[in-house]
Amino acid sequence: MRQVSRTLRMRLYSGPIGLYLIAEGALDTTSVHQLTRAVDLAMNRLNPARFTIDVGGLDFIDVAGVATLIACRRDADARGVTLRVVQASAQVRATVDACEAADLLACADGDRLPSAGPRRHRSHRPGPGCLRPTRRSRRNQPSR
Repeated sequence: MRQVSRTLRMRLYSGPIGLYLIAEGALDTTSVHQLTRAVDLAMNRLNPARFTIDVGGLDFIDVAGVATLIACRRDADARGVTLRVVQASAQVRATVDACEAADLLACADGDRLPSAGPRRHRSHRPGPGCLRPTRRSRRNQPSR
């Protein structure tokens, strides 16, 4: 039987309300350094006021992943950046709760975020809360 390696994939978007990082795959001992590096580089180079990490695409997280999210929040607080962890699946929420770190998934006002529920297909059209530019405007931008 062939074992499938779990990987962490990330996408970072910037917008007027801050940075939005989407994490998909597995956040575990072998991949936490990727998230730490991405968050640190983004905060150093882009200096956001708000940073949101969307963990709705994670299919696995372990204690090292939870500890890394806590460390990212601590570093963000030290820099004066508001860091939120959103769209936690039931598995992510259970692991975070087992680590007694439920406040990690809390909103700024202290209310818990609703779980993402079943994973839905994301439309290519951004909604009003999406930081991603429309496909048409991305085509018209000069390439870097």
